[in-house]
Formats: sequence, structure tokens, C-alpha cells
Amino acid sequence: MKFFFKPRGIAIAGATPNRRKGGYSILYNVRQGFTGPIYPVNPRYDHIEGLACFPSVMDVPDPVDVAILFVPAPAVPDMVSQCARRGLRGVIVESGGFSEVGPDGRSLQTRLHDISQETGLRVWGPNCMGLIDMAAKTVFSFVSPMIWEEGLIRGGVSLIVQSGMLSGGFLIDAMTHGDTGFSKICSLGNKVDVNECEILEYLLNDDATQTVGLYLESFVDGRRFMDICAHSNKPIVVLKGGKSSGGARAAMSHTASLAGNQQVVSGALAQAGVTEASDFKQMIDLCRGLADAPPPQFTSQGRIAVLTYTGAGGIVSVDFMEDMGLTLASLSGETLKALQTVYPPWMPPANPLDLWPAMERQGPLTALSVALQAVCADPQVDGVLLHSFVGAILSAKDLKEVLRGIPSTGKPVFCWLMGPKREIRDSKDVARAYGVPVYRELRRAVECLAAFFRH
Repeated sequence: MKFFFKPRGIAIAGATPNRRKGGYSILYNVRQGFTGPIYPVNPRYDHIEGLACFPSVMDVPDPVDVAILFVPAPAVPDMVSQCARRGLRGVIVESGGFSEVGPDGRSLQTRLHDISQETGLRVWGPNCMGLIDMAAKTVFSFVSPMIWEEGLIRGGVSLIVQSGMLSGGFLIDAMTHGDTGFSKICSLGNKVDVNECEILEYLLNDDATQTVGLYLESFVDGRRFMDICAHSNKPIVVLKGGKSSGGARAAMSHTASLAGNQQVVSGALAQAGVTEASDFKQMIDLCRGLADAPPPQFTSQGRIAVLTYTGAGGIVSVDFMEDMGLTLASLSGETLKALQTVYPPWMPPANPLDLWPAMERQGPLTALSVALQAVCADPQVDGVLLHSFVGAILSAKDLKEVLRGIPSTGKPVFCWLMGPKREIRDSKDVARAYGVPVYRELRRAVECLAAFFRH
């Protein structure tokens, strides 16, 4: 699969100077980060955006490994045949109108499959949004060019998505809210040839990927997929679409996917060590927690210290923790002694640690720093759930001071963050730099912390 991610040259069939068309978006996106030769293909133009334009793929010079096709579905099979004759290694078919639309589309897709089998040309898609590589800043997709205005947020989460617009939606949503940094996003569509197993194997060997999330409506080779997951040393999160009978029918009209028995699928995923998600946001949040937090350097039992500025938040945290298999850590005498240096004499510290009286006495920065360092050093604490309010209590700069020593402890710290919108994004950036996953909902923070320890 490497040539898809790092081609020597790339052709774009259906490129156009019309800024309202997907063919323009593909060309624009490719030009922003790809440093190899780019060959627009469209018989209507001699030049597009200053680049020489070629009448057909057969006329494109070397070097070229991959063609992105964004032309009407009936024209795709002949163009794929040309790509094979031209000696390309693969095509990314971003056009729709195949098996997902009925018998005529299924006939076209069957032709694509036959051409791939007969020639050895690898076909990614059709009916997909292509490939986005944040680490390399290469975007082989018609996703909106606005992604470049927001700035690509690089991180350790890679996605394999059996959908087109969903992957683009993830990208734009994540960048504008500053939630998650991505490595690669792979939209596979109808999977006529290239499938989730091949891409998953590639990503599990990719140094820029720490965890992989997949949205799938079907498994091309379930046994192989489960075997890959079972032998993975990286966390894998799966959201399976088409669980219900109605969802299965919808999957057939979306990507022509046949859904299997959900109880069997869930059991197999659990046996393979996969974390299963139940919605899109949860899938991303789980991936973020598994990617950003440092792997435990010890035998973990899920004993958690809760640091909060509100007693109610601590109580609700414990309720969630018990539901999800986590336990409240019993703090050591040494830890309690360190905490007493910031707590007022009338309030003995106890887990969950309500730090508000300590903050009033010593200031938020000192109280929180002492408490976090103390619990992270405690051998009876496996992880920390930190509640923080930025804006009034702490600034993003203060949060940086609090988290500065966290990576050296080897213990995961998950943060429930509240505060004014203008402070939140800066604080998320700070926390990400120190390996602290941040969540805006308390239940989700506990849920992801529990998934981390289960993994």
C-alpha cells in the first residue's frame, strides 16, 4: 500500500478550473502538500492553474504511480483500463454511482473488480473520499479546501472509514474545535479491491500512527481482520454500522454492504482485543485517549485518584467509575502528608480530592501542582482523573505549569475540562503536548479512562 501514500507522481482525471467542482478541490488539495509531479487530465483544457493538462491518462509522462479519478461513473471502467495499460500501480476512484445505486452501478463495479483482477492494478474505492495524510500534509481527496485555512492538526490517530463525507466531516470538525490530531484518514467506500485489512496492516506499521479507529459496514475478510487485530501492538477501535435490521438495509444502499450478525461480530472483536464504539464521537474520543496517554510502565489495576475543584464533580465521577470497572485509589500516608501542606487544617484530604479549599488557601496553581505530583508519585495510584476549569481558575499557561512533570511519571492523566470557549482550544493544545487527553463531558472522560485500562 505504500505507493498510495507516497507516490512518485500523481494524475488527476476530472481536474477542472471550476472552483465549484470536486475536480478543482482535488487538484487544489494535492498541490498544497504533495511535492512530486502532478498531472491534471481533462481533454477540454491545455493548462489548469498553471499546470500542463493532458487529454488522457495514456499521455501522462513519468514518473506516475497513482491516478485519482473523479469522472462520471460510466466513464470509470475504461479509464481504469487505460491506467493499467499505462503502467500505473493504483487508482483512487472518488466517483459515486456504483453498487450503492442499483443494478447498473453494480455492473460498473463488477467491471472494475474484473479489471483489477486481470491486470493487477490496485483500485481504492469507488464511492470514497480518498486519502488524507496529516503527517506528510498530503491530501488526495475532494474534501473542502477550507481544511488548509484551519491548519492541519497532526496527531497519532488514524482512521479507516467506509464512507466518504464522514471522513471529511471528522476532519473539519476536529480541526475547528481543536479536539483531536490525526495522522491519516482513509476513506474506502465500496471496497471493490483495496480493503480494511490491507490499510490496517499498513497503519499498524506506520510510525506516525499510535492508534487506529475504523468505521465499517462490512468485513471483506473477517478472519484475517480479527487475526490482524489480535496480533496488533497498537490499540484498535471499531464502530460497526448496520447493527440493526434497518441499519443493515441502509448500509446496503450506502456502500452496498451486507451486514453480519452483530452478536457474533461483537464477540469476535472482543476476543481480538478491539475496543468497540457505539457512535462516531465516542470512536474518536476513545482513539484519542488510547493514542495520547502514555502506555503504563507497570501492572495497572485501574485505581484512580480524582482531582476536582467541585465536590459534586467528585461524587459523580465515582458513580461513573464504579459503573465502568474503575476503583477509587486508597492514597498512601506519604501522599496524604504532601497534600496536607496545601489543604487548610480543618479539612483532611481524601480521595476524591476536593481541591477548592486548598486553592483558596494556596492559589489554584500551587494547590493543583502539589496535588497532581503527589498522586502521580503514589504507588497505590494507577491513573488520575483531573477536573479543570480554565479562564477563571486557571489559564492555559497555568495548565502548562501544572502538567509539565506528568510525562516522567508514566501514569495516565485524563482531563475533564470546562470554561469559556476562547480558553478551551489553547488548553487542549497544551494538554495534548503533555499526553493528557481532554474531554468536555465528565462521563466520556471516565469512559475513555476505563477503556484505556481495559486495553
